[in-house]
Amino acid sequence: MHALLTGSSGFIGGHLYERLIADGHTVHGIDLKDGNDIRTYNFTEKYDVIFHLAAQTSIPKCEENPVESHTHNVLGTLRILEYAKKINAKVIFSSSSAVNYPNIYGAQKYFGEMYGELFQALYSLRFIALRYFNVFGERQEISGDGALVLPTFLKQYKEKKPFTIVGSGEQRRDFIYVGDVVEANIKAVEFLDKQNIAIFDIGSGTNTSINEIADMIDKNHPKV
Repeated sequence: MHALLTGSSGFIGGHLYERLIADGHTVHGIDLKDGNDIRTYNFTEKYDVIFHLAAQTSIPKCEENPVESHTHNVLGTLRILEYAKKINAKVIFSSSSAVNYPNIYGAQKYFGEMYGELFQALYSLRFIALRYFNVFGERQEISGDGALVLPTFLKQYKEKKPFTIVGSGEQRRDFIYVGDVVEANIKAVEFLDKQNIAIFDIGSGTNTSINEIADMIDKNHPKV
């Protein structure tokens, strides 16, 4: 398989890149961190599948500058779909469970899904959207807004600082391991050999409270 992977230097993208290489596939990775912007990149190669992960994923940054994030998350995705149509490639689109909530980021991901469905209907593009829930795993960094609970707690624990818990800590989330997200991307390629379009929620199916996460690390660690 010859694959294009956008967002290849990101948290999930980096893990997916390693898995694809380990499985013997040829992978062309592009990422804004490496100076390659999907909004302007000159696509020329032929690919069997495009894993589209590149995005502005920070909800606060999307709220602060919705026009700029729109160019990343909607127009960038539209460019990918246009190129996939041209070369007849499958598209695995990294969406988000945020589509279920009223926020700019979720709306932009939803627009990406709608464009994918439209391209399938009009041009028979093979398209899957994977709606990730709260992904965690190795090499995950704290985002600029500090909203990621697991890396935040682990950093505080290593630095012998108390866990910072917002509110009661009883708010519950579905946490999914990055290795399972990678596996979902691999399975999505196989799925598109049988069907042309789908949207899947990618989660563990179990909800866990913030307090439970803190206790898993150390029940006796101080909290504020």
